[in-house]
Amino acid sequence: MTKRNLFYIITYFLAAALVFLGTMFYRQPLLIVLLLLMLLLPVMSIAATRYAYTRLEITPSLPSGTIQLPHDLVVKLKMKNPTVVPLLNCELHFHYENLYLPNQIKQTIVLPAEARRENTYRLPFKTSAAGMFTFEITKLYVTDFLHFFSFSLPYHWSGQLPILPPELELPEMKLTKATIEAEDSQPSSDGELTNDLLQLREYQPGDRIKDIHWKMTAKTDELMVKEYDRARDLYYLILPELDRDTLQDTLSVFYSLGLKLLKAKELFRVALYRPSGHTFEICKISGEEELLIALYELYLIQPEIRSAAYHRFTEQYPDMYGVIRIASGKVVPPELIESY
Repeated sequence: MTKRNLFYIITYFLAAALVFLGTMFYRQPLLIVLLLLMLLLPVMSIAATRYAYTRLEITPSLPSGTIQLPHDLVVKLKMKNPTVVPLLNCELHFHYENLYLPNQIKQTIVLPAEARRENTYRLPFKTSAAGMFTFEITKLYVTDFLHFFSFSLPYHWSGQLPILPPELELPEMKLTKATIEAEDSQPSSDGELTNDLLQLREYQPGDRIKDIHWKMTAKTDELMVKEYDRARDLYYLILPELDRDTLQDTLSVFYSLGLKLLKAKELFRVALYRPSGHTFEICKISGEEELLIALYELYLIQPEIRSAAYHRFTEQYPDMYGVIRIASGKVVPPELIESY
């Protein structure tokens, strides 16, 4: 029982007291029957509600996949009541927020659970910013028909859904690949081809025609191709700088640039800076799924008033050249880094 139930209890028993006085004064059998019913109804109401709420099933669900701005999202609530007792007062307490906009909004909604039915309710939410949308149900109360007693169910559910930034049309720009002193000299199969001839070997399906060594082919009567060395550490490297004031623009540009590189079949890497520990995580991106994972990692990083990502990066990687910064919602090509 809660304080809000007191009003209904007092009102009900005042009405019962009036019926009792009328019974004593008029001595009518009908009033006696009515009084007995009024005394039994609270017990019956609480017992029936207790029987039904223990069998109540609630299944929340967030949209599958992702939501991209400017589309809104809908949280679905399925309430299944297999009993013959309808529950007309199911009070759900929940809160939601965007982790990038930590202003938790608490709400309460009252929904009916009809007898022997499964009802589906849709809770629409307007999305105004990219980030990780979180939805959490914290409390569930079921009140009997007469509002005498509110049962508190031990129910808790939470879920997260990423909200993608809009994809932008980026202007054409010249981007150079990053280079760094390799820790060892072992070549990598996914590196960039250099002009250094590694060896001559027999032709294999898939080799480029322009790599055929025609003079050696004529001498050996077998197709011989030139195999070049590969530079392992030659790739596009993107460094997002999460400034608080331009955060949404930076996310949109980062996501759009990543999609543009993937459409051009370019592999690249992303340097994720975590201000809490001044650490970097270099993520290799070879497909849209890996790009989304990197974006979701950004969603879990709190932005700074003025990001120190590039300053820290140059301290930890002094030999790195050609990093592509995304700062203040703009792509900063490597040739502009020093003057930015």
